[in-house]
Amino acid sequence: MTRWRVIAVGVTWMFIALPAVAMQKITGTIRGTVTDPAGGVIVGAEVTVINEETRLSRTTTTGADGGYVVPELPLGIYRVEASFQGFKKAVHTGVQLHVAGTAVVNITLTPGAVVEEVTVEASPLIVETSKGEVSGLIQGVQVRELPLNGRSFVQLTTLMPGVAPADNFDTKNKGLFAAIDMSVSGGATNGNLWTVDSVNNNDVGSNRTVLVFPSIDAIEEFRIHRNSYGAEFGQAGGAQINIVTRSGGNEFHGSVYYFGRNDRLNATDYFLNLGGQKKAPLRRND
Repeated sequence: MTRWRVIAVGVTWMFIALPAVAMQKITGTIRGTVTDPAGGVIVGAEVTVINEETRLSRTTTTGADGGYVVPELPLGIYRVEASFQGFKKAVHTGVQLHVAGTAVVNITLTPGAVVEEVTVEASPLIVETSKGEVSGLIQGVQVRELPLNGRSFVQLTTLMPGVAPADNFDTKNKGLFAAIDMSVSGGATNGNLWTVDSVNNNDVGSNRTVLVFPSIDAIEEFRIHRNSYGAEFGQAGGAQINIVTRSGGNEFHGSVYYFGRNDRLNATDYFLNLGGQKKAPLRRND
């Protein structure tokens, strides 16, 4: 009896010792309501979402309230189709889905033959109405085309309201040589969590450096969750910098870059000239 009691206590402590780790959300959700022209909800309508780059498709049906939800979708541009017997098929194109975002696509079906189709092009600006978090999105085209010293994406975090870099905020170096010290919404500089595809990317020793710097050509986009974010984000009390890498499509794509710095292109400092000194060497080839 004593032996079984010891085993039971050991198992209990094992489960108590397991850490509760939140998984950062790197996918998106499409949701909405299907109605008729009079505003009545349509129950049992078939809704299909299709990724326009990979042709990934998911199908669901509307519930008793006419609503549908398609969660855990990879980032990208989607086509949303809805159909029901006795109504024309409705298609919404160009639905942009961002990291940890929700796109609300409400669809109105008009009476007619099922073979007929009504196409609506989605607005490129979608306002988040399903949650109240304070966050900012940096898209991949901004990462790749804005001028960045040393090709370091961390500089783009300072574009967000409420982000205040410390004096030693370093964008020239990478890894343990850099100090990514910034206060977000008044929080501590070492209270932020950096993730890449939902994996913790912080140096857990100091919690103020980023270990892996993805190439800016490989970043799909990243979101800075500054305040009032959901329970799926944890492990830190400050901001959550949620980076997602590019996944590609069904066609081959590639890119080539060269980043160069050379002191021959720099003017000599006034005080170095005054003292007859040469410029400090600066040679970087990436």
